[in-house]
Amino acid sequence: MADRPSNDQLNKIHDRFTRTADAFAAYVLQKRGADADRLADMAEPRAGDRVLDAACGPGTYALRFAPRVRSVVGLDYTPAMLSKARSTAQKAGLDNVSFSRGDVTAIPFRSGSFNVVACGFSIHHLLDPAAAVREFARILARGGRLALMDIIVAEPGRPDVNNRIEKVRDNSHVHTHTQPELLRLMESAGLRLRAAERVESPRMFDHWMHVAGFEPGEPTYEETRRLMEATFEDDSAGFHPERPAAPGGDFQYTQTILYLISERN
Repeated sequence: MADRPSNDQLNKIHDRFTRTADAFAAYVLQKRGADADRLADMAEPRAGDRVLDAACGPGTYALRFAPRVRSVVGLDYTPAMLSKARSTAQKAGLDNVSFSRGDVTAIPFRSGSFNVVACGFSIHHLLDPAAAVREFARILARGGRLALMDIIVAEPGRPDVNNRIEKVRDNSHVHTHTQPELLRLMESAGLRLRAAERVESPRMFDHWMHVAGFEPGEPTYEETRRLMEATFEDDSAGFHPERPAAPGGDFQYTQTILYLISERN
């Protein structure tokens, strides 16, 4: 049985992605498709592969892998996300995709069940990311690939400053890793790195807050903005924020995304 801190974190994830299901799904299905295609290209899936989309959300990665492989299973803890994923897969006419509820740190499938595990923008929500990566390695067949992508703290950012902003915006956020930290997670699970790529992804601050469920004037919005504005001079969070054209106006910042492909020996 999971301990109390783990249960508390799962509840935070469940609550956040239930509360923001519509806004989050609309954003990632529209804007993260190119990211998912890039990750799928890097993973080099084969027609006979079985793929697990771990922490699948509304199915962004499952939908992109499905036309290339034999079958895809999407796994997520939040029923509202699974409902979105099933609806989207049905509208796309995909008959080789299924979805199940589960925790990525205790995956309910036997060892060696999959040829590819995809996981996007989820590791930073986990109390024990190493346990999840070990599970990914366990369920991969020999020669199978882990295709993982997530936000990272970019130079000159400091993890403590970056994570303080992220946690104020989203109480289900645990830790944004640095690139070396994510590489160590792969290595510690016995996975061999095949490819690593970094991408800079500009976003507008107000929409970032909207996807998290907060609008201007609300306390969480205002506190997150105050913390981000405090980094304008030295970029101490690594978000590369640009000053707004007018005081109080919307502004652009940048997420740094790391794509990793690792292989089980």
